[in-house]
Amino acid sequence: MCIKDVFEQFLSEQESKLAPKTSRDYASVIDLFANQLDGYAWNNIDNGDRAYEKAQKQGKSFIDLYDHTHIEENVGEFLDYFVPRKVIAGNDFILKTCPRVIRKLLKWMRDQHLVDVTNDDIKEMCENQLWEDTVRDMGL
Repeated sequence: MCIKDVFEQFLSEQESKLAPKTSRDYASVIDLFANQLDGYAWNNIDNGDRAYEKAQKQGKSFIDLYDHTHIEENVGEFLDYFVPRKVIAGNDFILKTCPRVIRKLLKWMRDQHLVDVTNDDIKEMCENQLWEDTVRDMGL
């Protein structure tokens, strides 16, 4: 399943269960994750530069072209690098909302049999001390 479809299905299911503000937060985090994947995930694939150039010529993004198997491997970079350095938001959004939504996404993907991760794996991916240290070092 392509990443775009995973994100759309996840958000669609969550929207029916969440309050409007929480649903908007989920959509914001997933949108940021999609942007991070489109900007950085190319570095994690073979011939990423060529694949990126080809996708740009076709008007496609990473999430349009690649499947769900690339989500798990990019969580760390999203939470540890992208969010604290590229996202202008309050502490709660950076320290709580982003990891909470990604945890929920990974658990949902596990329920859909898209990833094989345990709760401990998810916790480790989403609560990396490096990320918290980075945010603290930046004075946030």
